[in-house]
Amino acid sequence: MNDVAGARASTRKRLTQKERWTIIQSMLESRPVVLISDLASQFNVSVETARRDIDAMAEAELLERTYGGATALNTASEPAINQRATQHPEARQRIAEAATALVRDGQVLMFDSCATCFPLAHHLVVERQDLKIITNSFPIANIMTRNPTFDITVAGGQYKSSEGANYGSETTEFLRRFVADHCFSSCSALSIEGPTEVNSDLAAVKRVMFTRARRTSLLVDHDKFRRPKLELVSPLDALDHIFTDAPVEQAFLDALATTNAELHVTNPPYQAGASRPA
Repeated sequence: MNDVAGARASTRKRLTQKERWTIIQSMLESRPVVLISDLASQFNVSVETARRDIDAMAEAELLERTYGGATALNTASEPAINQRATQHPEARQRIAEAATALVRDGQVLMFDSCATCFPLAHHLVVERQDLKIITNSFPIANIMTRNPTFDITVAGGQYKSSEGANYGSETTEFLRRFVADHCFSSCSALSIEGPTEVNSDLAAVKRVMFTRARRTSLLVDHDKFRRPKLELVSPLDALDHIFTDAPVEQAFLDALATTNAELHVTNPPYQAGASRPA
């Protein structure tokens, strides 16, 4: 019996909280995410009850809370960039459209390896001229080559195939030579502490880019607002702009209010329980 069938069969009798938690953990062993709306339907409970289950399990560090649901708890890994690039395409397009407005012709931009920035790169190729692009990411560089007026510099280093990018001390040393008008980046997770990453190599490149750019913008879809990952990249006050596709929790807004960072929520925002982008 699969986990969904097991959950539905179990609802013939009233499930205890412990039983629901066990089934939720079993679901997360075979799928990347569970939605609160689905859990409410499968357990024949209210959405509020399902949400309380997820919140309590996150508090107990049994799973990781996401917007509208949960994922398995894992602070040290995430999918390869070619897999991440297929997530939430509509949301990321809206984020890219909003972020494009910050870029002027002739500017110097830094991009690290982040799938959320791919749509932004596609927009810039069509809508801007004479940009100088500094990146450690081969996918970003390949997109930018489609505009012949762009000057593209790729940092050397140790190639990491899962990211399609170069990392290591050679990469960070190279990046320190430049000053950029704007850095565009993303992260594995964003919390009131700031952006975090799954390993030190990714965090180190972002950290250098943030310090070598006059402005830093973070592009994060709704799933990025979750429990911090392995390594902190920077505090929130190191950011100038945060672009996302859904309203954020009040605790994050309160933390953001102590900084100079500007939050941009795209319109229309992602709605929990609605059909998710593939």
